[in-house]
Amino acid sequence: MTLILTEISEFGIAMAADSAVTETVNLNTGEERHRVLTGVRKLQPIHHLQAGISCWGLGEIQRVPTDIWLENFIRQNSNINTLNGFALSLQEELRRIVGRIRQNSLGFHLAGFVEVDGRRLPTFYHIHNGPSQYPNINATIDPALFNANQDFPPEVCPLGFFKMTRNGDYQLYAELFHVVEEFFNSRVRPLGIEIPHPLNLNSIAEYLRFQIKTVSEIYKLSNLVPGIGGPVTTLTISEQGITSYETK
Repeated sequence: MTLILTEISEFGIAMAADSAVTETVNLNTGEERHRVLTGVRKLQPIHHLQAGISCWGLGEIQRVPTDIWLENFIRQNSNINTLNGFALSLQEELRRIVGRIRQNSLGFHLAGFVEVDGRRLPTFYHIHNGPSQYPNINATIDPALFNANQDFPPEVCPLGFFKMTRNGDYQLYAELFHVVEEFFNSRVRPLGIEIPHPLNLNSIAEYLRFQIKTVSEIYKLSNLVPGIGGPVTTLTISEQGITSYETK
């Protein structure tokens, strides 16, 4: 299982991902046990594009761990000099090797800045199979194929703008942080307490790390398989390019 987050705001792009992967082991008794491994690089920089990419879903592609497969794909496509070109190349490679799958199984968050009319603007692609969360995109795609959906076209982010995309095992996360954000806004902020503070790209990334680590700790204390866990990786991108990339 996985939890990956990408947030676009007036400050830039912040991405975060956990580093756990869950394996199911079938015992001779017929019983199933789960083994959770950490250290998977679900979020990686694309240095030649000054962009970031993260993955959710299937743990292997062509019998290769997905994070290693992705690292190889980035290296093999270092000649592609546009974010759109990279997204389409990933789409076509997944269509070629995975083919048609009629349910959500694997996806990638791809984010960076592109130049539009002399300005550097953020944009976001979600490359995955299955239907898009946006009805207008569903009208133009085959959901059984992998599609490079540009869910957030390049545009100016006004003051106070925040756009979050979450994937993986996010149901508990969504319920929890809906309540937490409501509490921060209605009960904490009137006391003069700001979270995160100071509000900038670095603090936003750390807040995303806090969110994933909080969910990870809840998994450990529950009857759920602790499939979200391990050190959390964050990556930030401004108009000038990648500004930070760290795992802790």
